Amino acid sequence: MAEKVKADQKNKKANLETKKKSGSMFKIVLIVFILLILAATGFGVGIYLKFIDVQQLADNWKLSQYPVIGSYFSPPKTNFETVELNDENPISASPNPGVPPVASPESPLVEKKKIDDVELQKQAKLKQQEEAKRISKLARLYGGMKPDEAVAILNKMDDDTVLVILNKMEDEQVSKIMALFDAGRAATLSQSMLRGRSTN
Repeated sequence: MAEKVKADQKNKKANLETKKKSGSMFKIVLIVFILLILAATGFGVGIYLKFIDVQQLADNWKLSQYPVIGSYFSPPKTNFETVELNDENPISASPNPGVPPVASPESPLVEKKKIDDVELQKQAKLKQQEEAKRISKLARLYGGMKPDEAVAILNKMDDDTVLVILNKMEDEQVSKIMALFDAGRAATLSQSMLRGRSTN
């Protein structure tokens, strides 16, 4: 009978130890779960209050390039239009690839003038590209400023320059900036935008 009592006591001790282990394991799992919920809530609040910029994170990590994740993120947008240059030289290009070009009986001065015209066109296109890049850079710069700071600078520029910059900016940014302009200047700029003036 004493052996039975000892066996029962051992069983009770084993049951108590098992309960303690499972209770401590449950507490650990519960603490980890609560920490995960707090972290997720903090992340959500950070996104809602715009402390965390998800689009910037997606752009930095290039999430739009991954197959499954990329469908949830759009690729980064640019504020400038691409300009393509044609590398074809109409003088040296042959309409039929198998037939060698035939020298024209024109004088060397005419050929030189054609070459100069082609070079001038290429240079003009390059200038247009560079100007488009500069305008886009300025639009991004002013778009990143606070609207009242941007208006203070834009007020000192002529209307044509301001229109070119505003036309490259996002509509939301333009509306905030236009609201801070003097009513007369905002009306003048709006009329010019309506007519399509300086829409490079």
